[in-house]
Amino acid sequence: MGISKTYQPGPGDVALVRRAQRSLALAGRHKDLMKYMERDSFQNVAADLVQHYMPRSHSRQLEIAEVFRELFSTWLVLAPIANRVQGYWRPWWCPGVVMSWLRVEINRFQRTCLGRLSLDWATAQVAPGAAAAQITDDAFLAHAEALLGNAWGDTLRANFTRYVFGGLVWRAVAKQALAVAREHQAGLMWNENELWLLARRPFETKGVAWVDLRGEAVDILAWSVRVADDNLQARMSESSVRRLKDSVRAALATDASAEHKLRQINNPTKSFYHWARYAFDAKQQAAELEAWIWRRVSRHIVQNSPKLLAAYFNLKTATWDTQLHFGRVSYLLDRDVTDEDWLNIWNPRR
Repeated sequence: MGISKTYQPGPGDVALVRRAQRSLALAGRHKDLMKYMERDSFQNVAADLVQHYMPRSHSRQLEIAEVFRELFSTWLVLAPIANRVQGYWRPWWCPGVVMSWLRVEINRFQRTCLGRLSLDWATAQVAPGAAAAQITDDAFLAHAEALLGNAWGDTLRANFTRYVFGGLVWRAVAKQALAVAREHQAGLMWNENELWLLARRPFETKGVAWVDLRGEAVDILAWSVRVADDNLQARMSESSVRRLKDSVRAALATDASAEHKLRQINNPTKSFYHWARYAFDAKQQAAELEAWIWRRVSRHIVQNSPKLLAAYFNLKTATWDTQLHFGRVSYLLDRDVTDEDWLNIWNPRR
């Protein structure tokens, strides 16, 4: 989902926020974050983002819209600070960055042992990460701690709260893990829910569970990965395939119009493709899945509404992207990134 061409924030607000973010990125210590967040420009952009990404909640003035406005305004302040953290898979980086990290670590450096550390949001606190990030604004930290209660669960609000605070809450944990990774010549990457290490052999470190990818496949994000003949093999996980099939069945079982059914099928198919396109071994898998979807779409939708064929998203003809992707560290702040591109990175759905 992207920013529509008709979406326009307040005059000059985006420019003001981006200028302030550059200042936040350059600051060593952060003492006045609440003052940044309370600026009209930050509040206006946050409100516009809610209006765009959650139009129904905004138009109905639901309580959830206000929660998201507070989360957006907080994220606008925290993002340039989190952007400096090493190994962090930023929410605005594509899945290809993680897949490329796996490919380089395994294929080039032969690091085939995967260590995983789950990050427990039930016990998450702002203070340790704030200390590591040199944030000393007590009012802002109290505000952040209050919002942190939204992070528990599997709702959009919970997932988005974890995006907002992941780079802050787990910063101290990630910093310690990075030191250990360097000591053992291991690779490190992490997001708001999990920390990954890749090494040639396991080593002892608290809370990390190890698996040798040469012996078994494991699920990471939406993929299933393993190592065969010293190279990474990655395809879509069984749960991802099952989730897509369940979505197709559910859409076809409704009494909605043919157009609506097709949209309900295209959306999860595009979400599947969002991850699958970066995994070379998922191409054949996607072709087989496409045949399964098409049999149902052609019989229940296109047969009765041939004109809808043009709107059908076909996995078999979609392009694959197996080049290496390296996350652009400065993307959030670079002046050559357009305002439209900048606005697109705040999507609450990764």
